[in-house]
Amino acid sequence: MSRMNQKFELHKSLMETLDEIVKHYRSLLTVVRKEKEILVAAELDQLNENNKTKEELILKIKSLDNKRLIIAQQLASFLSVEGEDNLRLHVLAEHFEGKEAEKMMNVKSVLELIIKRVVELNQFNEELVKSALNNITGAMDNIKNTLSDETTYKKKSIGKYKTARAGSLVSKEA
Repeated sequence: MSRMNQKFELHKSLMETLDEIVKHYRSLLTVVRKEKEILVAAELDQLNENNKTKEELILKIKSLDNKRLIIAQQLASFLSVEGEDNLRLHVLAEHFEGKEAEKMMNVKSVLELIIKRVVELNQFNEELVKSALNNITGAMDNIKNTLSDETTYKKKSIGKYKTARAGSLVSKEA
């Protein structure tokens, strides 16, 4: 295989991997949007299923990103580009011309936009969850305080009134 063909085969492999990453990030964005709807609707069964899908997508993206990194390292080595910062897409794109460089920069822009949106939505969802937990915790504390402060309905409160018997509402003492 000629040196030029090898360069373009590595480029093709990198772009195919990046296209897969974009596809999975788009799916992740859809899942995170759905998560927001589920959180607002408080549908816990759907939330569990959605979280499972989200975790699977994240694992797949990590796997694809590792593959991308290996291909980028091979391409950087082939291009005699040293250093970890030189594995970045925009740096590698500088070693290509025309459509190849343009496609690399387009994929970079698309990924940045999708990832930014996923992060924003995920932060919003996190705030929804924190707010819900604070509300639940506050309600639970109120219930706990209400039940612990009032002695009227506790067993030991009956001890104060020796005449109280089961089924008796009014004391004979008057």
